[in-house]
Amino acid sequence: MQSGTRARSGGSGSPTPKSPSLGEQLEARVAQLWFWEGFYARYGVNLQRYYQEPILVTDLDLFAFDFSPHLSLIKYIGEVKSGTGKNAEKPLDRLVWLRGLRELVGADAAELTMAKGVTSRIRDLGRSLDVSAQSVQDFERREINAVGKMADLGSHGVSALRLEQEVRETCKRVADLERAFWFLRGEVLFLDHFLAIKQLIDLLQGISKYWTPRLQDAEARAVRWLASESVSILTLKLVAASSTAVTLNRNDWDALVSERLAEGAVPMHQMRKISDSVDKFVAGILSAAKVSPEIRTEAIGAFLPEPPDYAASLAELCWRLKSDAPVARVLPRQMDIFIFERLTHQRYIDASVVGRLGLQRDTFGRSRRLISAFLRGCGASFDELEQALVGPAMPGGGITVEVHADEADASEA
Repeated sequence: MQSGTRARSGGSGSPTPKSPSLGEQLEARVAQLWFWEGFYARYGVNLQRYYQEPILVTDLDLFAFDFSPHLSLIKYIGEVKSGTGKNAEKPLDRLVWLRGLRELVGADAAELTMAKGVTSRIRDLGRSLDVSAQSVQDFERREINAVGKMADLGSHGVSALRLEQEVRETCKRVADLERAFWFLRGEVLFLDHFLAIKQLIDLLQGISKYWTPRLQDAEARAVRWLASESVSILTLKLVAASSTAVTLNRNDWDALVSERLAEGAVPMHQMRKISDSVDKFVAGILSAAKVSPEIRTEAIGAFLPEPPDYAASLAELCWRLKSDAPVARVLPRQMDIFIFERLTHQRYIDASVVGRLGLQRDTFGRSRRLISAFLRGCGASFDELEQALVGPAMPGGGITVEVHADEADASEA
């Protein structure tokens, strides 16, 4: 689907984007359905900024994730076509297109939703391509059963789509916020888990410095949205990174985390080769200059990158997540709705939602306290974000402001 809905700016007041199109609304509703059926889902995910090359496919209508019992990440994509006119695209063309898109992004499965033309033959052809096909009527039946009264909660639904468009307009006014917005709306979902975690922490550190209660309403909403989206995706990436720890002992896991956090775009094994070459070159210069052996020894490895200060606390956090995989598997969805409801929408969560997603469970409370402590230790949090993370889901739920000793340990580098 071609992205690029233009929005009007409301001058110095609140941004006034155009109302979302019927196609955009349908994408948001399908993503919402996927969420309530058990997936961590996003719609309108930008592809072009990630690949940094002109490509015909500018975005993914739908991108969703699930976890295996061993926390391996499973990816799903979807495409939504709401057109019914003579020029509406043909289902067979979309099936072939979606199969190719699956290969491009490494997705495990795909789903096509079309307003017309989804026949039994098309469904059979789709199954042969590992792409499920459904009509809008099929989708609406599923929506009634799975979503019902849970519409427009958290980061999902048409209301969330409208808010996101307002946030996008507000972020255009500040270059750093605009870069953060587009990073969260596409690139971060395709990055290696450890690289994504590093960049999300950097982003949250920047947001924390930018935040002040004196921000104008539109700016405050934008910063809350950016923080909520960052924490939500960070939780997804933390669980995904934890899957590697399942088959490692603790010492090997700690070493792996340090190495992966130290490397950037260049893998660590290549950095070691470069560092060795630099060491030899520098050693030759220092030897020729008759520098003392002690100083020459201290110079060894100076070019090798170091992990950030939070490497040890990240290793501890992920180790705890992998140690209770059934809890970790559902954590990204729980955090997604919790942080958006409490921080972005600034409201309590209905008891029916709390019960359905298990937000009242001690395991979820403990997990979000651990993540809050980790972010605080990284300098990647601010008062309102921390209060949202440790506070109650419902009125009278009790505010969990205390940090237990073992949770504090997880925030220490």
